[in-house]
Amino acid sequence: MNEISMERTGSIPAVYLLHGKGGSPNGTVNKLAEVLTPRWPRLSFFRPELAHHDPAAAAEASVEQLMRMELPRNALLVGISLGGTVAAKLQEMGREDLHVMAVSSPTWADGVVLKQRPERRVALYSSRDGVIASRVADWPKLAAISRDFEWLTHNTDQHLEPLAKLFGWYLAGSLPERIDEEPRDDSSAV
Repeated sequence: MNEISMERTGSIPAVYLLHGKGGSPNGTVNKLAEVLTPRWPRLSFFRPELAHHDPAAAAEASVEQLMRMELPRNALLVGISLGGTVAAKLQEMGREDLHVMAVSSPTWADGVVLKQRPERRVALYSSRDGVIASRVADWPKLAAISRDFEWLTHNTDQHLEPLAKLFGWYLAGSLPERIDEEPRDDSSAV
């Protein structure tokens, strides 16, 4: 069984929601913040604009930017697509204290390649996601908790409720036990 041995809610001082390539703090991560903030009002949520908001910028520039931000110890970085990859790379570069949730993220992009398996890393993805399908096979080797969800597409806006459930389970320390409950939002099913 996958284990992350840490009580969450009392130890995470801030949550950083990191956008994907060509994205911005006002896109999907803003919508995710709107869902998460009311549920966890004691957490501080931040949405920085990363260098890769410019599609021509290399992912390495965003990793360097995160390094300069002096993120607080034990912060949780929730990265969508490339945001998850650069957050995970920062973790490998001496910030093992950070918690990382990589959502619909590849294990490599733009010269950034993940190589380690830190204890505080979660990867949520779909091997059916055409944007990242060829770059997710190594997640089980690179994340303490990883799950290939068939329902998770690269259009993250469609999955905010299930992602909020997974986020909550992580904070509660119950994600390893509950991840197989498939937190899918079936309210739009016909």
